[in-house]
This record gives sequence, C-alpha cells and structure tokens, in this order.
Amino acid sequence: MMRRVICSMALALAIGSAILVGCGGETPSPGAPEATATTGEGLAAVVNGEPITMEDYQRQVDQVEAFFQQEGLDLESEEGRERLAQARRQVLEQMIDQELIGQAAVEMDVSISDTELESNIQDIVEQSGGEEPFNQSLQATETSYDDFRQMLLDQLLSEAVFNAITGSISSVTEQVHARHILLPTKERAEEVLTRLQGGEDFAFLAREYSEDISSRESGGDVGFFPRGVMPPEVEDAAFSLDVGEISEIIESPFGFHIVQVLEKEEREIAVEIFENLRQQTFMKWLQGRRENATIERFVE
Repeated sequence: MMRRVICSMALALAIGSAILVGCGGETPSPGAPEATATTGEGLAAVVNGEPITMEDYQRQVDQVEAFFQQEGLDLESEEGRERLAQARRQVLEQMIDQELIGQAAVEMDVSISDTELESNIQDIVEQSGGEEPFNQSLQATETSYDDFRQMLLDQLLSEAVFNAITGSISSVTEQVHARHILLPTKERAEEVLTRLQGGEDFAFLAREYSEDISSRESGGDVGFFPRGVMPPEVEDAAFSLDVGEISEIIESPFGFHIVQVLEKEEREIAVEIFENLRQQTFMKWLQGRRENATIERFVE
C-alpha cells in the first residue's frame, strides 16, 4: 500500500499537487529535452534569477516515468507518449511554481523546521510498515532518500504558504438562499418571466422549464451559497435582490436565468465550498506571482 502512497506523492509533487497546478504551455515533444549553450546550458528554467537545473528537472521527469511504468502504462504507445509529453510540461511548470513559492516563503518568513520535517518522514515510514518497505517504495519509483526528503519539504512548505495566504478567509460569511430557472433562449425566458409576474408558482415553472437538471426537481432551489461560487452574473443579481424578489432575465455563459432570493444570512460555508474558495484565493495569488516574475524557460 505504501508503495502506491510514495508513488502517488512523487507524481503529485512532480506534476502538480492539490494546491499547485502548473499553468500550461505548449505540449513538449516526448523526447528528452536538452538545453544548449544558446538557451542556457544545463538549465531548464531561471525564475527571478534563480536556476532550475536540467539535472533536477530530468530527475523529476524520470520519477514520473517510473510511476507510469509502475501503473502499467506503455510509454512507447501513443497514449504513453502523450501522457509523458504532458507530464514533462507539467513538471517544469510545477518546478517554476515551487521556486516562486519558495521565494515568497523567504519574504513571508515562512519555514519548515528540521524537527517538523523529520517527524513527517517518520510518520510516512511507520505508515509504510517500517524502513524496509519504505525503502522498497523509494526504489520502485527510482527516488533517492534525499530526493524524497526534498519533495516532502517542498510539499510542507507549499502547505505552509497556502495556509498563510488563505488564513484570513473566514468560514462564516453572508450567503444567499436562492432558486433559479435556466432557459435556453431569451424568448423562452421572457415567456416564463411574464408568467411569474402574473403570479404563477416559481417552483412549478422551474420543474416544467428549467434546463438545470441538478435543481429542476427541487423547484430550482440551489440552496445557500456565498460569493465566488455561482456565475458572476447570477451571483451579482442574487446578492442585490431583496428576499422574495424575482430578478429580470440574466444572461450567463450557461443560458438565461431568472432568480428568486428566498433568504439571506450570515452562516458557515460548506466544507467543500470553503476549500474551493481557499484554492481560488491561492491560485489567484500564485498567478500574480507568475505575472510579476521574470521567468526564462529553456525546455521546449
């Protein structure tokens, strides 16, 4: 079981963890990339003057290859070549993100102590069943102990920065309890709005006409939601309406909506939504770091 844990960890750290998703570029060719003297010999990238070496880059690519092989993927097949090409690109972008996070950690005075790192390593060793199974898992993914230790340090540092960036987000905020009717055309929406304004029941018309399958049977009820969850057009309308009020027709990329607000109150955000808000906040911060960074890539 722990072989899979360590394999998965190596893959996640190499091609993007839950809180680090590499921003895509063009898919590189499946062959091993090489840096030349004209493009930064021995370097995969430079981030704000800090190098990412080809040696470190290729080592992470090799770990991903080992993981794919452990999973039974034929790297010579079309699927194998495509997945490896994508992984190569993701490895580089994740390494760039990790460097940006490391630089930010220094600025924020965020660090991981040796005691914390060693404690986490021992937890993983114990979960694997001891030193021997743990070492076998490392060998299976062609990962040295030093590489594993660095990967774990990167993960812990990323989590620490993530928590620092998102720590001020409150889990209690204003939320709206609303229902809506989603319609395919403005003409149909105008017909339904006219019937609503004439006094017909919102839930009945939602069940009859709404194209939102997830809420149609409940009369269009989408429950409580905070800002940052619904399409911006729908969200802006919902938070501006009074309780009981029905909106005008709202156009979004999904179609044409009619919204009615049922309740408004301060309440705890659902765990899934709260974590999504934290992810969005962090990724917006990371994108800002990327946009303000000087990044040179020497791998194509």
